[in-house]
Amino acid sequence: MEVADESQNIVTNVNNIKPESCSNGFLDEIRYLAFTSVFVSDIGYTQDHALKCTAMRGRLPEPVAMSAPDSVTRYGQRIWTLFSGIVDPRISADMMESENVLIFPTPAAFRDIYVPYDGFGAVLSNHRRDHIFRAFGETDGLVKDVTAVTGIKWLHQARFSECSNKYDICVMARNTKIGILSLSETAISFVILMSLIAGGVFSFSVSQFINNNRSLQNKLKIAIRRDDIKVNFQPFVEISTGKVVGYEALARWKQNNGDFVSPEVFIKLAESTNQIKNLTRSVVARTLREMAPVLRENESLFVSINVTTSDVIDPEFKILLEEEVDKGGIGREQVVLEITERSTADHEILKNALVRLREYGYRIALDDFGTGYSNLDYLSKLSFDFIKVDKIFTDSIGTQSVSFSMLKMMLEMLDQTRAAVIVEGIEEQHQADFLLNSCSTIIGQGWLYGKPMESTKIVIQH
Repeated sequence: MEVADESQNIVTNVNNIKPESCSNGFLDEIRYLAFTSVFVSDIGYTQDHALKCTAMRGRLPEPVAMSAPDSVTRYGQRIWTLFSGIVDPRISADMMESENVLIFPTPAAFRDIYVPYDGFGAVLSNHRRDHIFRAFGETDGLVKDVTAVTGIKWLHQARFSECSNKYDICVMARNTKIGILSLSETAISFVILMSLIAGGVFSFSVSQFINNNRSLQNKLKIAIRRDDIKVNFQPFVEISTGKVVGYEALARWKQNNGDFVSPEVFIKLAESTNQIKNLTRSVVARTLREMAPVLRENESLFVSINVTTSDVIDPEFKILLEEEVDKGGIGREQVVLEITERSTADHEILKNALVRLREYGYRIALDDFGTGYSNLDYLSKLSFDFIKVDKIFTDSIGTQSVSFSMLKMMLEMLDQTRAAVIVEGIEEQHQADFLLNSCSTIIGQGWLYGKPMESTKIVIQH
């Protein structure tokens, strides 16, 4: 495809040359293109299918009429194979004409293609396979063999065919010495035995994967129904003072055998099996139930809960929130709902739902800012109380990466909003120092300030 790419680039460049065609300035330009090309030996200019000049020959005394091409591609390029006599009777060359530009590929264009062993053959053709550009090795009957869709020749030979979506070029190859029936009886028996074993292993593996997935799906359903999904809480800390201002609720699932299932696994499983609604409601209820004593003790604290946009726009979800908040005797402003930036919900519907929730007193956070596709679009159309910057940008602090440059720009931009900025994944002091120097009001979250813990430990701390 390199030959075709270079030829097409030359056609484009020639048609962008400003001097008049075949003038001295024009010839200088096409000579430069020919000299710097890898696969093209000469470039010509045609008018009304007559050659007027070439980079090598200059202006011809009289335009030379071009004979009918050997082939016309489906994109309109005219092709000649080993055509002789157009400028010198001693020279035979392939030619391609497109948009009044005539390309002469160098004979070395296909020099790197070699026949590696007996029985191998390959051809370059057009998509219709009625014109062969080049043939290599043993090619008798190759096109017919490769394009055949029936028969058992595959037992005697290996075949390959691939066509370009960009150019009218196909490559077909065949090896007549590699088919199964070219092997010895012992080798054939071994191949059959190994195929049976591999097929059995593959079938067993697929069966096990499906059964395990179904098993985990059923276990998750039971865990949600039994309220076995636990919640840990990780602190949010005001970087400038070290003061804890809130906690994020993080779902945890420990199976009966003691194994933990990663949140990334079971949350995605819940989403793909339509269990996310029940999972979210279970986590919300447990979170508010466990955090109620902490939030009542310190009314300046808040708890942040991850929810989906489908939850936010669901009237039943608001009813659940109201019930749990009233049961716990906590303020609605102490409940922060985190939605992800990667959501594809309609902005107008989401905006109306968020406005209603904020009117009731709940606060809203935009999670994973900077990693989704919406970014400024979200900020311009929706209002948030908190914006959480993703951990991938925290990890870049102190590096020369693009992410670090983006982080500095984001912090400067977010400083102009009314939303509080929370930066996730702070694990090193130098990260906290940089953030503090960038914006004194940033809230930090990460192992530097505390790992996720059970609610009972929070109560002890307060």
